[in-house]
Amino acid sequence: MQHSVPKLVMVMNCPKCKEQKVIKNGRTKNNKQQYYCKICSHRFIEYYTNQAYKLDINEKIVQLTKEGLGIRSAARILEISATPLLKRIILIARNIVKPIISRGKTYEVDELCTYTRHKKNYILALQRVLYLN
Repeated sequence: MQHSVPKLVMVMNCPKCKEQKVIKNGRTKNNKQQYYCKICSHRFIEYYTNQAYKLDINEKIVQLTKEGLGIRSAARILEISATPLLKRIILIARNIVKPIISRGKTYEVDELCTYTRHKKNYILALQRVLYLN
């Protein structure tokens, strides 16, 4: 007769929601322990060796983009490949809310557009609107 043993609840905070309802959830192919948050369903490992998966990387990407760095320069500074950097930029761009434009006012608009794989997949990656008057 086998008894199922419940997974132990770890004394660890989820990096996403900061709650302590975290359980062990298998291992990666590199034999690192994975964890699962019961509150927000986020899977994570305790120490990431790949810089692209760290949670604060999006803020750094936005800051470097505002500074005017190119893709390869930002990838070199962040110590990640250009491919995951581009994927993160697209993910950030999809969450940008378009500003409300009023008539009769003067604006300055900066845009950065790109495409993924084919030129048919054209997306707006960055838009900055400055109110002048």
